[in-house]
Amino acid sequence: MLNDIALFVQIVRAGNFSRASKQLGMPANTLSRRLSGLESRLGTSLFLRSTRSLFCTPDGERLYKWSSTNIDSLSAAIESIQSASHGVGGKVRIQVPTGFFECPTNNFFFELLKSYPELELEVLVSDHEPDLDQENINLLLMVGRPRRTNYVIRKLCSMPLGFYASSDYLSAYGTPHRPDDLKNHQCIHRSDDTSINILLPNGEICLPVQINTRFSTNSTSGLISAAEQGFGIALISEHCVNLAIRKVIRILPQYLARGDGLYAAYSNHKTLSAGARAILDYAIARMETHNSG
Repeated sequence: MLNDIALFVQIVRAGNFSRASKQLGMPANTLSRRLSGLESRLGTSLFLRSTRSLFCTPDGERLYKWSSTNIDSLSAAIESIQSASHGVGGKVRIQVPTGFFECPTNNFFFELLKSYPELELEVLVSDHEPDLDQENINLLLMVGRPRRTNYVIRKLCSMPLGFYASSDYLSAYGTPHRPDDLKNHQCIHRSDDTSINILLPNGEICLPVQINTRFSTNSTSGLISAAEQGFGIALISEHCVNLAIRKVIRILPQYLARGDGLYAAYSNHKTLSAGARAILDYAIARMETHNSG
């Protein structure tokens, strides 16, 4: 029955038998027969069938809600066991955010390649959220939670933001000494919000601080470049870029702003390959080591 429930999950995600048949490499009539057998054993209908689409019945919705995550976890566990037994290899296409290779711990992929000699990597660098299925991307590392609902998403770590500005900007407009001083400056960050939450040294959050902004971008490189050119005070995570090599100065060093986290995501239409699973497991272990340190 477990195999048939896994097929049911894939059919729901595909939306119809024809698409599920192509994705699973199984004849549509076989899928239909397996689904009918599952419904017979459960004693209920799982789908309302039309000529082109399938719609879950209330019982089907409950089964999908309860089983989809567990099926993904079970598949991942099986992949992990198989990769450990047979080795990790093949090509993995992965997208990472801008600034990733400037990170002080930028040996991430090179350590992976040493550990898995049969692994091949194609690394795309972008802050744009891709369509993983259309662009054939196996794994996504992204600052901020992906918006698409057809992804399996895992938060790797939180990324509080520091305050950085160029010496020219500070010479022209002065250096803020308290969070409230930021309202007299132009701030550069990933959204156009007019307020930010400041984390005090003990980790508590103070009242929101009002800010002014004329420039926002989801690109880490864009944030740093704007700060270097004197456009304002940038809110940047030092986790994802080596700011020591850039022409910016840390200000308000005792304060941090609450920022987006770093997320990993992959399509829920496919099971992660052994290579992509190895990368995800390695990323999780690296982040746990970093956070504990």
